[in-house]
Amino acid sequence: MSSLHAPLLAWYDAVRRDLPWRRNQDPYAIWISEIMLQQTQVATVIPYFERWMARFPDVQTLAAADEQEALAHWQGLGYYRRARLLQEAARVLAAAGKGFPRTAAELLSLPGIGRYTAGAISSIAFNKPEPLVDGNVERVFARLTGFGEPKPSLTRAAWDWAAVHIHAERPGDWNQALMELGATVCRPIEPDCAHCPVQQVCLARREGRVERLPAPSIKPMTIAMVSHVWVPICGKRVGVRQIPAGEWWEGMWEFPRARTDEEMRELIPGAWPETAGSFRHSVTHHRILVYVARVRLEREVEGLRWIDIDEIDSIPMPAAQRRALKRVEMLDALG
Repeated sequence: MSSLHAPLLAWYDAVRRDLPWRRNQDPYAIWISEIMLQQTQVATVIPYFERWMARFPDVQTLAAADEQEALAHWQGLGYYRRARLLQEAARVLAAAGKGFPRTAAELLSLPGIGRYTAGAISSIAFNKPEPLVDGNVERVFARLTGFGEPKPSLTRAAWDWAAVHIHAERPGDWNQALMELGATVCRPIEPDCAHCPVQQVCLARREGRVERLPAPSIKPMTIAMVSHVWVPICGKRVGVRQIPAGEWWEGMWEFPRARTDEEMRELIPGAWPETAGSFRHSVTHHRILVYVARVRLEREVEGLRWIDIDEIDSIPMPAAQRRALKRVEMLDALG
C-alpha cells in the first residue's frame, strides 16, 4: 500500500488547491461544500459557498432561516432539493442539540446525507478512517487497477477498493488526495499522466488504456418535452406562482407554465400572447423545448403573486424561468 500512500500524500501536500473549505476542519463547512460540489464544478461553487457561509455560518443559523431565503442563496447551483435537505438536516441537528455527528453511521441518519457525504465529513472533519467514492475516485481506481466494467459494477468495486486502501492515520487527506488527483491530473479528457505521482503503478498507463477507462456507462434514453411559459405583465409588475410539491423545483417561483397554449389560456383567460422566442434546456435525461410569450394585462389576475420587476432577483426561480424573462426583456423595455 505504501506504493500508493506515500507518493500520493506527498504530492497532495505539495500541490493541493487552496479552497475555502480546506482552511479548517469545521464539519459544517465541509458538509456545505460537499453538498454544493455535487454535480457542480469547484470554480462555480466557491462564490456560492462564501456567500452561503457569510449568511448561514452554522447549523443553528441555517435551521432558523426561512426556506425561501435559503433557496434564494442557493439559486444558480441547481438541484434545489439539496438546499431543502440541508436545511431539514440542520433543523434535526439543532433540535437534537448534541453537536455534529462524528461517525459515518450517525451522519447517514440525517436527511440528504449519503454514503459519500458521510465519508467525507467523518474523514476530513474528524479523521475517521472512512472511505469515499465520487466520480474522480472511480476514474482513478479504474485506471490504476485496469478495471474495465461500467457502472454500477464500477461503483461497487471502487468502494471496495477505497475501503481497503484508506489511510489509517490521514484518512481525510488521503480521500482528498484521491479526489484532487482525479480532478486535476487523472482527468476524464487529456489526463496529465506525465505529472501523475502514482504513474509507476498505473495499470491503464502501462497497457495504453488510459483514454478508454473508465468504461462508458449506458446512457438513459432522452425524453423530449415541450413547455409553454407566459410572462404576465401588468404595468411594472410581473405575475409568478409557486411551484407545487412533487414537481421539479418545488417551492420556488415560476411564470405560468403549461404543456400547450390551450392550457395556458385556461390559466390566463382572455390574454393575447406576444411570441418572445424559444430555447432548450435539460433536466436529468429530459430535453425540454420552451416556448416563451409575453402577456400584457390591464389588471392583475387572481391566482398569481404580483411583484415589482425590480424585485424579481430576490425570489428563488429556476434558471429556465430567468431565461424566459430574458427573452421577454429582449422584446422591449418592460413597462
